[in-house]
Amino acid sequence: MKTSIKILGPLLCAALWAFTGCKQKDATLSTPTMGEVVIGCDVQLRHLMQQQEEIFEQRYKYAKVHLKFLTERDLLQQWLSDSFRTVIMGRELSPEETQYFQQQRQVSPRQFPFAQGAIALLTHPSNPDSSLTYEELLALCRGAQPGPEGFSGVVLEDAASGISHYVLKLLGQSSFSGPVYALADKAEIFEYLKKNPGALALVDWAEFSDSDDLQRQRQLRELTRVGITRPADSTQYGYLFPDQYSLQDSRYPLQRTWQFASSSGRSDLGLGFASFVTGEIGQRIILKAGLLPLFQTERWIEFVPGDFRVVQ
Repeated sequence: MKTSIKILGPLLCAALWAFTGCKQKDATLSTPTMGEVVIGCDVQLRHLMQQQEEIFEQRYKYAKVHLKFLTERDLLQQWLSDSFRTVIMGRELSPEETQYFQQQRQVSPRQFPFAQGAIALLTHPSNPDSSLTYEELLALCRGAQPGPEGFSGVVLEDAASGISHYVLKLLGQSSFSGPVYALADKAEIFEYLKKNPGALALVDWAEFSDSDDLQRQRQLRELTRVGITRPADSTQYGYLFPDQYSLQDSRYPLQRTWQFASSSGRSDLGLGFASFVTGEIGQRIILKAGLLPLFQTERWIEFVPGDFRVVQ
């Protein structure tokens, strides 16, 4: 069942500050490579971060990372209530959120970016239009009439997701005024697109970027990717899709940076995991998953004299 997104206020408010939850009690027991820790993670990165966790724990036998996957809004609420000290999210902290930690916890959160991601646009194959401009997307989300040809509305996954916050920030609004709807999960989004060919779905590219994920690739083949231009006042490169090349050159207009944020104030297992993900092995996992690692390692190829043979 779809839910119209009408009100989505600031994530940080006085009521949220008063919210209390279970305190993390394992912070004093962990080191960067030993112990046990709970880390909050945006649900859009589930597949990638589960791979990171598996390899990290294989290398460090005395380390146990528990990833708790939540929407961005729930993630921030539980972090601010001290349910965990480290989070993985798709944006930087706002000045208000940083000030809260400084005043209420006497600590300045540390942030560690590790990958460049993006928001992808999908529609049903029967839609005759598979491209739109950046300005047309914003106009569609605002409910401008007439809207862009071929598209009748926008669907998102969960009103509390980081994608909702991202698009609202682009619009400069606190709530959606156009035909924008929130659905429970991607399964509902796919079904909605089948029944409404004119709908445009905004999804996180991290869930479709891994070419080895056969289930997601099969779902992607059943839909049409929609290309989008850069804003009119910037250099144009035609209609763009999210991929490592367009992300590396910052050409794709709907990019966002994935990062760790820590309020622990010490070198614990949460920061150890962050160091692993931003290190050589973690960055190669990100590269293989189809996102853009921010710290790519150099690769040297040495050519030596001699005869070359083709080996089958």
